[in-house]
Amino acid sequence: MNPMVTMPNVAELHRAVYQAINARDLDGLREIYDADCVYVTGDGVEQSGVDAVLRAVRKFTAAFPDLAIEIRQQHQAADDMSIVEYTFAGTHRGELEGIPATGREMEVVACSVVAVRDGRIVEERDYYDTLSLMTQLGIANGG
Repeated sequence: MNPMVTMPNVAELHRAVYQAINARDLDGLREIYDADCVYVTGDGVEQSGVDAVLRAVRKFTAAFPDLAIEIRQQHQAADDMSIVEYTFAGTHRGELEGIPATGREMEVVACSVVAVRDGRIVEERDYYDTLSLMTQLGIANGG
């Protein structure tokens, strides 16, 4: 890497993820993540590689074409770690995990923790309430 090029700090890099998703800029996302990154989805499944991240983004933007993400707060836990609390919201207009479009709107609070090395995200863990999402889509009873 060119030493004259200033790398973004971890907080800026983490915010860039959501800017790229909101802009549907998958090429930009590919540049943010390390090719061999580890991605842990909201349901706890660990996947490897930037393509796993891109598949997750494609899945959600296909199911919710108007998907919008808004950062609520951010904390830089260390020089190489950032935590973001955010909301994701949209209208269910496409299939999601075998669930046909319901036409319902949803808004879910989520959290993401990333680790960065050499100016790229090497690990991301997403946390969100799947029951809340399914309840808002009319698939589950929030009980």
